[in-house]
Amino acid sequence: MMIAHACEKIGASNVWLGYHERATGNYKTYQCPIDSTCDLTDYATLFEVLHIRPSLRTLPKMENYAKNPIRRLWHVWVRDLNARLGRENFFTRKGLSLNDWKTSRARMTRFYTMSSGSRLDDVARRGDRFVILDIAWQPKRLDPWLQHASNRLGLEVWAFLHDLIPLVTPQYVKHATCHRFHERLLGSTKYVTCYLVNSEHTGRDLRTFLEFQNASQPVEVVPLAQDIVSDATQKIKQPNSYSAFIEGTKVPDAIQALTKTPYVLVVGTLEVRKNLWQLATVWDRLRRQSGRALPKLVFAGRRGWLNDDFDALMIATGQLGGWAEFVEEPDDTALSYLYRNCLFTVTVSFYEGWGLPIGESLAYGKTAVVSNTSSMPEVGGDLVEYCDPHSLDDIEAACLKLIDDPEHRQELEARIRSARLRSWDDVATDMLAAIA
Repeated sequence: MMIAHACEKIGASNVWLGYHERATGNYKTYQCPIDSTCDLTDYATLFEVLHIRPSLRTLPKMENYAKNPIRRLWHVWVRDLNARLGRENFFTRKGLSLNDWKTSRARMTRFYTMSSGSRLDDVARRGDRFVILDIAWQPKRLDPWLQHASNRLGLEVWAFLHDLIPLVTPQYVKHATCHRFHERLLGSTKYVTCYLVNSEHTGRDLRTFLEFQNASQPVEVVPLAQDIVSDATQKIKQPNSYSAFIEGTKVPDAIQALTKTPYVLVVGTLEVRKNLWQLATVWDRLRRQSGRALPKLVFAGRRGWLNDDFDALMIATGQLGGWAEFVEEPDDTALSYLYRNCLFTVTVSFYEGWGLPIGESLAYGKTAVVSNTSSMPEVGGDLVEYCDPHSLDDIEAACLKLIDDPEHRQELEARIRSARLRSWDDVATDMLAAIA
């Protein structure tokens, strides 16, 4: 989305997209499409722009088979067969339409006759800005090339960093990941002109690291958005007698069924840093209290790491006696549906570089219970309820303020509706201003 907004603001002719082609070791570049209708947030479109033939895993609703290519092939074959037979109901049950599937398959089978692109060495001019939107997880073999781009081609390398969690809170990350992160970040000081960071808090973390390494690169803060990453057309709407049907037309039955009772939504990877064990312990305490209309707790995200205590609690209590539900790896449509229908959201992480689910919650008009640590107050402002993530009692008290006092929750929602939330257009504007 930042690339798309950059094209709008400085002209697509001034924006080139590229990637490191591992087979040749070159960096391939393509001029951004001039067509303003080109949606770069769509993976298939992005693959076309970069002249990469998409794989089967990019087809819609194939996420569940990402790690099992044989099952993926089987389900693609079954869907192709139902598409040939014109069975719209089959695709509706899968949460998509017959036309969606046919369009995706047509893109995939089309033979690309586009140009092979240019080597960056051939098109770059000294002083051009080379912007990497996430420096932390670049392939190791890319580092020598980036040094070449900086030292030999004379490009300014601007690197966006989203957090220093593996260095600041290594207890929440696997040991090997911490060392790999440290190696990449240290190596980046050899070619980066300036670092961009997503929050003031991340900026302080990075400046501390650079000072320790005797590195002198400046750090520019470009906060991320309090907005929806995808499904931007589905922003806050007043519900009506028809909206429940319209909202659920592309949502699987199991997810629609979650709305039969009130629920609180937790979005993010199920990992130790998200503090899920303490949150679940709070709900375990609340469910044993009588006289309270307790909402369910719905976790939406993919399985993560170092989460044994949380997993053990879920097994021992039978998912809190049924008071906890899981939606694994929801797609954008399902996630939008979950946001729109929840009472509020909860993000009680020990540490975040920014906290996208907090901003997304606000974009859907929902308040949240949020940790008072790291960058999260920068996202939540005065629109959410804060808690100490290290205190069970504090998490419980914050949740109960929004559960037991609906008027207080509605006051926060009214405040959200009248607030000017930071958009992705704002992010792109500030990023371009920083690198200008």
